[in-house]
Amino acid sequence: MSTLKNVTLDLSLGQTILVGKNNTPAQITKIEYFEKTGEIILNTTKGSRRALTFRLLQETYDEPADRYR
Repeated sequence: MSTLKNVTLDLSLGQTILVGKNNTPAQITKIEYFEKTGEIILNTTKGSRRALTFRLLQETYDEPADRYR
């Protein structure tokens, strides 16, 4: 395992993410940032959760070559 120097996370309202043990799809409805704790909370259609406690959907491509473009 390697140590990262930085991480950039790009989330937007309406984006679909996978949540829970069964990877249930949910849409992001609100993104909250708490200055005192530095915590980021994502409100979704399946409830709220902390940032980085979800999975991203794999992107699907029409052509196999589009994956690398």
